[in-house]
Amino acid sequence: MKREVADGLLESLRPTRHLLTRTLAAIPVGGPEYRQIDRVVQEIDGLAEILIGNETHYHQEGHSFRMCDAGRRSE
Repeated sequence: MKREVADGLLESLRPTRHLLTRTLAAIPVGGPEYRQIDRVVQEIDGLAEILIGNETHYHQEGHSFRMCDAGRRSE
């Protein structure tokens, strides 16, 4: 995939990831909703790793944050 296409895709996911991380901060840690939302955030970060080799792409911009590992399901 061309870098321009990858960048466009990741930028289009930015608002969704931001909303998801804000939601994580507002719901009980460890519940089924928390785990599923956290998984989606992880998948978005994993996509950034695949597309541009940087799973911390969203962390560097200062627009969103990563929740701590508390409540995350072991895989």
